[in-house]
Amino acid sequence: MTSLGPTHGPPPREFLQSVDLSLTLILMLRDLGSLTITGAAEELEVSASTVHRSMAMLVYRGFATRSESRTYLPGPALSSSSLQPGVGSELIAACASHMAAIGAETGETTNLLVLVGNKCHFLHTVEGTLPVRVGSRRGQVMPADQNSGGLAMLAERSAAELRALYPSLPDAEFDALRRKLHRTRTRGFAINNGLYEHDVSAVGACLLNDLGDILGGVTVSVPTGRFRGVHRRCAESLTKHTRDLNRKLEGARFTAPSLKG
Repeated sequence: MTSLGPTHGPPPREFLQSVDLSLTLILMLRDLGSLTITGAAEELEVSASTVHRSMAMLVYRGFATRSESRTYLPGPALSSSSLQPGVGSELIAACASHMAAIGAETGETTNLLVLVGNKCHFLHTVEGTLPVRVGSRRGQVMPADQNSGGLAMLAERSAAELRALYPSLPDAEFDALRRKLHRTRTRGFAINNGLYEHDVSAVGACLLNDLGDILGGVTVSVPTGRFRGVHRRCAESLTKHTRDLNRKLEGARFTAPSLKG
């Protein structure tokens, strides 16, 4: 097996190949952001069945999650530990019934997420009722500019705040991001058409209190294959319920999510 990633000192006397493979796959997920069984097997020069067995254990322990296209992404054990325990419990309680209502109206999966820096942390999921649906995203972390809830929340930031979140983004790309966020504000909701996972698309809206503080975001996630036909209906349900939620949350002063030191 090809060795990838850093090593420290000589290999142990009782070298466990299967453990080393699993740890290497974790490093690859962390650094590459996604893996396929075939691609990892070719990179590591082992059989696909060997990689599949190790990846199944990583999914079981939360280090990986399998997308609808059978691509593996970093799981909650790799990406969500930066949120302090208990963050979002009040927000989840306030939003749960509305999320269930959106799911009942659309049949699609609804997510609640918060913005931490330029990343979105998924706090709660109500899975859709359709046989083919997007699975739970609870515990996952994704780039804010690559999912609809993140875009909806970023759209409420000023230019200076955005530049602080993306200090190294070239000017042309930064301007393109600002134009996308301006369209989101004008439209009233954000659209993600397969940005992070090509087989998953979504619409998203921002939750705000009466002071304009960003409390979180709600998304409706749809398999990309049927997104074009249902996204307007999903957006209508989403915007109706987020309007109601924003009225409900007018006086909310939740503690902003923070990162562990």
